[in-house]
Formats: sequence, C-alpha cells, structure tokens
Amino acid sequence: MSLLFAFFFVLSCNCSLLLAKHKNKTCKILVAELGDGQSKFVYCATTKSVPVRLCIGCELEYRNLTRYYDALLSSPNCSKIYLDSDRINVVPTTQGILTNLWQKASCEDCYNSNHSDLYDEKWNTLSGCLSVHHGDPCVACKGDYIDLNQFYLAMEKANKGHVCFDIQDSMNRTRSNWSKTLKCCQREVNLNTFLIAVCVVVLLPIVTFYITAIVLTKRREANHGLLNEEIPALDAPSTSALITAAVLSTPTEAPEAVTARTEKIAIVLSGAGIDPESDSALDSSDEELLVKPKRA
Repeated sequence: MSLLFAFFFVLSCNCSLLLAKHKNKTCKILVAELGDGQSKFVYCATTKSVPVRLCIGCELEYRNLTRYYDALLSSPNCSKIYLDSDRINVVPTTQGILTNLWQKASCEDCYNSNHSDLYDEKWNTLSGCLSVHHGDPCVACKGDYIDLNQFYLAMEKANKGHVCFDIQDSMNRTRSNWSKTLKCCQREVNLNTFLIAVCVVVLLPIVTFYITAIVLTKRREANHGLLNEEIPALDAPSTSALITAAVLSTPTEAPEAVTARTEKIAIVLSGAGIDPESDSALDSSDEELLVKPKRA
C-alpha cells in the first residue's frame, strides 16, 4: 500500500514539475517545439507512405505533436499571439491539416481492441507459409489466407468501413499478391460452355425472327383461304344475271295491241295539233293520259 502511495506521489510531483516547466517556457520556445514536432511527423509520414505504416510507425511523432500543441493552447498569452491573430492562422491551420491526416487514415482503430497486433499475427503466419511453400502455395497456404481475409472482413463490418489504413493497405497488397502474383484465384473457364453461350446469344434473335415471320405468314395465308372459301357461299348473282332476269320478268304484249296503241296516240296528237316529229318528248304519265282519253 505504501509503495502504491509513493508511486502516485512521485507521479504527481513529475506532473507538477512538467506543468511548471511549460509555464516557465516562453511562447517562442513553445512554438519552436511545435514546429519541430510537426516537421518530424511530416517526415515520418512521408518516409512510411509505401507501404503505408503511418499509424504504426508514426504514433510517437503524432503524440508529441498533439502534446506540443496542447501546451501552446494552455498558455493564454501564447494562444492570443499565435491563434486567431490573422486571416490565415498558420499555426492552427497546419495543425489541423496534420490532425486531419491522422484521422482520415483511421489510425486510432489500429489501437482499438489490438486490431493491429491481431492482424500482424495472422499476416505473419501467412507470410511464413508462403516463404516455405514455394512450389504450391495456393494449396498449402489457402487456409491461412482465408483466415486473414475473414478477420479483415469482420473487422471492416464491425467498424463500418473505418479500418486503420495501415491494415487496409497491407490487406490490399496481400490480395494482389495472392491473386495476381501467385495466381491463386484463377477461375477455370469451360470452353464448351462459353461457346454454347455465345452461340445461344448470337443465334437466338435470328431464330426468333424467322419463327415469328413463318408463323405470321402461315396465319395470313390461312385467313386469306377462309375469305376465298366464303365468297361462293354468299351466292350473290352477277350484274349480267340480274339484268337478264329483269328483262325476262318484263311482261310482253301482242303486236296488235302495240299497233292499236300507236294509232290512238297518233290520232290524239293530230287532233291536238302536236307534231309527233317535234323534239319535245312525252313523259310516261302523259303517254298514259293519251292512251286512256277521258270519257264524255
């Protein structure tokens, strides 16, 4: 118990000395420390960009950068001088850019639930297997690759896609090496199946067109045949037959009756003073009056 009390006492004393030390520092010293911390973080991030080891390799530089900036903010005089002093605000703008880089890479996820350590353990297992089995790594190391890939997918799903970018870059390179370099993800293509599929796709429209044309032609011919068969069933007489029937049905008169009627018409016309050779013609109604004179 006494040891624990002594530990906390020493820790509190160190914190007090550290705060006193920061309070005694001038604004120029605090800004110089911040600038030095920013430059070290930028150098670390640049040198560890390929392959990406920003989150794991530059953690110390980022923590120091944050600590220096907090120390500058804790001094009221220095914050008035270097923060919100002009339109550009170089110090907070630079700090915001570097902080945004760390956050955009989701670097804090590397330290949540030991994601980085668990991933590195599985990745080292796969790498060891690949280094041993040069002849047929696709079969010998398939289980290790599936285990690593499933771990990454589960982590990606749990974090809703916000996975530490160091792990993302490592997994992308591992997948590329597994599929492209080692060619362990080749899919066998059945040539016969491919040719059959191509033939079906090419010939199906042509066959469909010709079948449709044949069906429509047969249907049209069938309809035309029905119309030709129905024409005789109507039994409609022709025009010449109708004229012949009309002529034959007209009643005939004896020649004596026609001659008597003609004589009567001539007598009436001569008595009325009408020239039978004139151009004026008699209507049928007038002929009936002439044929049938009024009785006295």
